[in-house]
Amino acid sequence: MTHKALSEILTKHGDARQSGARFEIPPSVSLTIFVAHGEDGLVIDRVRSAELEGEYAVTTTARGERFVVLYEDVRALRFGAQGGGGAGYER
Repeated sequence: MTHKALSEILTKHGDARQSGARFEIPPSVSLTIFVAHGEDGLVIDRVRSAELEGEYAVTTTARGERFVVLYEDVRALRFGAQGGGGAGYER
């Protein structure tokens, strides 16, 4: 994926708010990023923000985890409505 494509996808389909290079994902949106990782794949779920740098993106999850990924390794983004917690739990 390219910087331009990722930027457009985040704003058009994820309703992200852009401030400079930073994209904030609204709490009503659930974002999962699928990344190529050798023969395996890496799934980054509950993404809350992404900072788009020159050749890579830094994503931060709701759990405070930070992942740095190259644009060329990003394969897909999944958007969904943010629901309540699983098994009857609310956070």
